[in-house]
Amino acid sequence: MTALKHIHMTLAIITILGFLLRSFWLFRQSPSLNKKWVKISPHVIDTFLLGTGIAYWATYYGAVFQPWIIAKLIMIVLYIGFGIVTFKANTKGLRALVFTLAIVSFATILYLARTKSLPW
Repeated sequence: MTALKHIHMTLAIITILGFLLRSFWLFRQSPSLNKKWVKISPHVIDTFLLGTGIAYWATYYGAVFQPWIIAKLIMIVLYIGFGIVTFKANTKGLRALVFTLAIVSFATILYLARTKSLPW
């Protein structure tokens, strides 16, 4: 594996662990969620994650949109959307639902990245 792929995979692990930690704090109503670094770091990490993903895709797949890559991009958009709603939802039920959908979206992204095929 290349260094670029290792960096991308490491950033993916960091981003999901960060999401899980911030969600834990959210559900526990922890004041840690309001710290400046907690609000800024996900954007920095995700920017690098996206950048390494694009660089890896362009380098190793010749910037060709294969079906699994399109599905992965759709799932990334859904993961981001569900993540945003998780932190903005007004009710615990909605928050729990979209949190679960975010985790399922992320798991699907991992599946697509690992198998490079569509599960449907």
